[in-house]
Amino acid sequence: MTELSNPARSRALLIGAHSFTDPDLEPLPAVARNLDRLAELLRDPSVWGLDAGHLSVLAEPDRDQALGEAGRLADEAEDTLLVYYAGHGFVHDLSNELYLALPRTDPRRLYTALRYQDIRELLLGPQVRARRKVVILDCCWSGLALHGAMSATGLGGLSDIGGTFVLTATSETRTALAPPGETYTAFTGELIGALEKGVPEAPPLLTMTTLYRHLYDALVAKGRPTPQQRNGNTAGAIAVARNRHRPPVPGPGPEDAVTSATEEASVDPPPVDSPSAEEPLAEKPSDEEPSDEDSSVRGPRVRLPGPRRRRTVVMASALVVAVLGSLPAALNLIGGDGSDADAKAKGNLTVTIGVSAPLSGDFVSLGRGIRDSADLAVKKANADNAVPGVTFKIRALDDKGDLASGRRNATELVADRSVVGVVGPLNTSVAQAMQKTFHDAHLTQISPSNSDPALTLGDGWQQGTFARPFNTYFRTVANDTAQAPAAARYLYVKSKRRKAFVIDDKQTYGASLVQSFKKAFGEEGGAIVGESHVDAGRRDFSTQVSQAVNAGADVVYYGGLYDAAGPLSKQLHAASSGVLLAGGDGIFSDTYAPVAGDGADGDICIAGGAVPDSLPSAETYIKDYKAAGYNSSYSSYGGYAYDATSALIQAFKSLHVDPADTVPSAKRESLRAAVQNVDFDGVMGKVRFDANGDAVSQAVTVYRLSGGAWKAVQA
Repeated sequence: MTELSNPARSRALLIGAHSFTDPDLEPLPAVARNLDRLAELLRDPSVWGLDAGHLSVLAEPDRDQALGEAGRLADEAEDTLLVYYAGHGFVHDLSNELYLALPRTDPRRLYTALRYQDIRELLLGPQVRARRKVVILDCCWSGLALHGAMSATGLGGLSDIGGTFVLTATSETRTALAPPGETYTAFTGELIGALEKGVPEAPPLLTMTTLYRHLYDALVAKGRPTPQQRNGNTAGAIAVARNRHRPPVPGPGPEDAVTSATEEASVDPPPVDSPSAEEPLAEKPSDEEPSDEDSSVRGPRVRLPGPRRRRTVVMASALVVAVLGSLPAALNLIGGDGSDADAKAKGNLTVTIGVSAPLSGDFVSLGRGIRDSADLAVKKANADNAVPGVTFKIRALDDKGDLASGRRNATELVADRSVVGVVGPLNTSVAQAMQKTFHDAHLTQISPSNSDPALTLGDGWQQGTFARPFNTYFRTVANDTAQAPAAARYLYVKSKRRKAFVIDDKQTYGASLVQSFKKAFGEEGGAIVGESHVDAGRRDFSTQVSQAVNAGADVVYYGGLYDAAGPLSKQLHAASSGVLLAGGDGIFSDTYAPVAGDGADGDICIAGGAVPDSLPSAETYIKDYKAAGYNSSYSSYGGYAYDATSALIQAFKSLHVDPADTVPSAKRESLRAAVQNVDFDGVMGKVRFDANGDAVSQAVTVYRLSGGAWKAVQA
């Protein structure tokens, strides 16, 4: 039976770094508040009840102080030893190890930081008597503590030792988040909330597994970095907090049960530990009966509904059936509008292709071009009677370019039985939020614009390890592995640049671009004379500009988006007119030039894909698009959206569909297999996918800023 870690025989160390002497390191005032509130809660008898002498808080320590205090508490603890860190995290370029920033850390000299391996070795020392250990890391790249370099030492990961639970704010390739204006960092804020308010439907004691599941659900629902965990033996049952949750008194009427069931049914289940699409989900072990197996998962396992939950959902389902049963029989629920009913009456099958794209917000021009191009492809297929007896239509949903909307769209499209495939989304981060939902439902998605290699090659692609995460995901545009080499080649060969200073915005897209560029530029013969990592919200680049100019750089390569690249370009050209700014398709925007100013002429960017106007194969598409009268430009990705839609239609045609069939969703898995085998000449070139779901045509275009506009200079 689970029991609370004995506060008299346990110890806790909270380490944080919120201010830094190095100007490249952003201050993190939220970290100081993290420490203060966590300390209060862990001392509170209603949470854990640690004595003040058993809890040490190091707000701004140096390396020796942090390790010394960790050693002292490790010597004292007999039951549970908890170590928490919040601040900036770094990855060593050579060893791939995790380093934790301290106030005097120099990012260019990581020996000035706290090496996580030192903490690990200290906790594994023979003098440590604590039978259970908990490590919580709230920093970028913290997932390296779970495996990566930590498991390459011959001793295995920290959590390979029985009774140890490691909880991290994010994976080994992701950044953590300290949202501006919020009291705490994103990860620790949710942890504090769980300790303050408790966790609904959880046992009286909050085990580490329960806390992890709660944090996972809360953070993923908000579109924030996904926490990770690893535990050995029964470590998941370690409990360091009482559950403060007090459930409300349930209402007596049936309406309350129906409302509760509706809310519960609308929540996406968290991901499981890489099951195949055909395997049933296994029930997760309860907190009171922890598994003896090592657990290293991307998400919590799914608890199968118990009798009470199942009974409530059945009540809601019965009500829905009763309501739908009262509707006129002529209404066909497959597509939800009268046209589907007419098609069914004629013996036709109506098939929907979903579209998820930003139809409002900052990326609306690109999103509408994707939507309208998909619509054009559907109209062409229907006019040509591409699949006899089948009428195609699109269902376009606005994802606004944000994760939460994308996740809702994925759930909604999966629930629509007429949808057999999805075109979109525009943004890589939104795609990451949608992928698993589509995969679990066997629903194929083809993006016309996503470029992050990890979407098809997996998180280990930079280390040369390729593993396709989801076989339902495809794209018609080139990925970033083609962008950076093209930039390096153009800059070195055509523009005669020899020294590059690189900057990334710590986001997945920007960091991967910079890593690829560094390698490619070096292979061309160029030199990387310096690098910097900045927060995505940074607009003052005076430090980075000074470093680049002093290092003799003749080009600055920026991995990030146009909203930050514009100010960077303006400041760079004010300091040195001879230095170019270059980047990927993230800076390919009409709003870049007005912010960058007149001095930015000559800046370059690389965009995945060819220019439709330059392709003979796109002439008919462009003519038809203009004739259709759409109130949008087909933009950069319209041709690729047209090809993506055509690929779904051609794949559906190959299934030899019976027009009398009224359940297109039954075709989803076979459609995915058919998409994998499509091969035709599309608007933008050859449409065929490799084993990872990438387009076989990895075309990119170099654009140069001239007269305030991006102009293609090389296909």
